[in-house]
Amino acid sequence: MNSRSARIVDDPAATAELVAPLSGPSYGAYSVARRRWRKPLPAIIADAIANCDAVSARLNRGMYAPDREGEAHYRGIYDDLCRTTRQQLEALKAFSAVDWRE
Repeated sequence: MNSRSARIVDDPAATAELVAPLSGPSYGAYSVARRRWRKPLPAIIADAIANCDAVSARLNRGMYAPDREGEAHYRGIYDDLCRTTRQQLEALKAFSAVDWRE
């Protein structure tokens, strides 16, 4: 018998516990504070600007229509999305330039 086949390997990853951020007890003051916490508005706006930038960059690279028969229809949808994404990005940047208070 091979001595290696009978060896038991102690794998720390097998017994490790995964801890999620903001994890803790689901009762008491900690739970109340976690339910009441809201992401600050500047952080939400920054996320939206980053997402709009990403969408705009993807659209600028170009897209392929699913079929050639409806290409004019798809082109109109694509152009509308490009235009409204640019408008939304401009509006978000203008909104973020103001020092708003909640």
